[in-house]
Amino acid sequence: MAIEHYPRETSEYLPVVVDGDEDLNTLVVEMSVVAYGIRPTMWVSAQWDVDDDGATIAKVKIGPGSSFDFSASPGTKVPWVRVTTSDEVPVLEGDPIQIT
Repeated sequence: MAIEHYPRETSEYLPVVVDGDEDLNTLVVEMSVVAYGIRPTMWVSAQWDVDDDGATIAKVKIGPGSSFDFSASPGTKVPWVRVTTSDEVPVLEGDPIQIT
């Protein structure tokens, strides 16, 4: 899979596919987007959606005016997803992206 590129000036939703055994839309989802090699420490509320292939995705806005504004620090970033269920809190690492 090719790494996705996003211009540093863009303001758009960054999707991450999430698979689960239960109805994910009823669960709390948060995301973090950090530099490659860094573990997430700040989480923001994310949204559930469905992509064009019918897969469930978590998504969060990136770009100027968002919690994840990389306009001054382009480079390789990694999205993380945290889902809260009744008895678990799985943390999932997404595919790296390139901010140009």
